[in-house]
Amino acid sequence: MQIDIQIRLTKGPIHSLQAFPPISIENAGAVVTFRGVVRSTEKPPSEKPADPVSGFEESIAGLQYQVYEPMTSQELHRLALQQCRQHGVLAMDIEHSFDFVAAGECSFVLQVASRHREAGIRCMDDFIAEMKRHVPIWKIPHWKN
Repeated sequence: MQIDIQIRLTKGPIHSLQAFPPISIENAGAVVTFRGVVRSTEKPPSEKPADPVSGFEESIAGLQYQVYEPMTSQELHRLALQQCRQHGVLAMDIEHSFDFVAAGECSFVLQVASRHREAGIRCMDDFIAEMKRHVPIWKIPHWKN
């Protein structure tokens, strides 16, 4: 089975939702989409006292994402292939931001096409968890204060 994997790194926020080409999802019974949005608060650095009123988080203007290319794209592809094979997924489309993304804006889109919903959802969850552990993408908060 051929697995279709698409990866894009986008400067700034992601404004569009790239749809799978029909050939990629010919036998799919589910296309699951996740859009990651920058929250308006983040935990402060450990040397800075936390604000108990805001739930120990402080307001941010946004996040600065740094990537290490070409390793970031290579690791995203390696991880996508691994997770697709593990879960029997037909296709995966990944888009992640680099540079500044304001609070409330989209910084990550993941689409998974699978024969069944359950496999797509599990693949998506596992992919995101592994991406956070292994892919060289760093986020730096831009504090409002």
